[in-house]
Amino acid sequence: MTPSARNIGWIALYALSIAFIARRAQGQRCRDCVPEDTTRHGALHPALGLRIGEPQQASVAVGVLAGSRWQANGRDHARDVALFVEPGLSAGRVSLGYAAYGRGLGSGAAITATVLRTWRNPWGVRPNVTYAGGELFLWPLVFIGPRVGVFHSISPGNAANRWLFSVDLGIGF
Repeated sequence: MTPSARNIGWIALYALSIAFIARRAQGQRCRDCVPEDTTRHGALHPALGLRIGEPQQASVAVGVLAGSRWQANGRDHARDVALFVEPGLSAGRVSLGYAAYGRGLGSGAAITATVLRTWRNPWGVRPNVTYAGGELFLWPLVFIGPRVGVFHSISPGNAANRWLFSVDLGIGF
């Protein structure tokens, strides 16, 4: 059985995401091996993610993180502004947010302002509707965790589905 070009693309994207996350979630440094650097350093990094949930079904996020990195109490810390786009099978998002992570192995949280557009056959809502709202990401471990969102329709004539509450699970941003 020969894999299709589409499957190869998804496999390659998944492998790149795992490599990116493994690099970002590297083990904590030995306190005696490297002196702690508590000075904040500016940083610019790519943001990648794979998510499954409503309304998009499955999606891939690509973006950029800009912020600062430092060490404190033997741990790496980061505070970033994030900008990303997230096309999916049945919906797409554009988000701007703030992320804070570094308490443990890849754990943290983010909050974003998001515009979401549905198409094809989204889970739980009608297609071709635009929503605006906010989302909360939680990463308990290695940038894996849930995202919850609350949105309000900005499309005229969408009286049936004015509010959208979304939940999904993913890896990365």
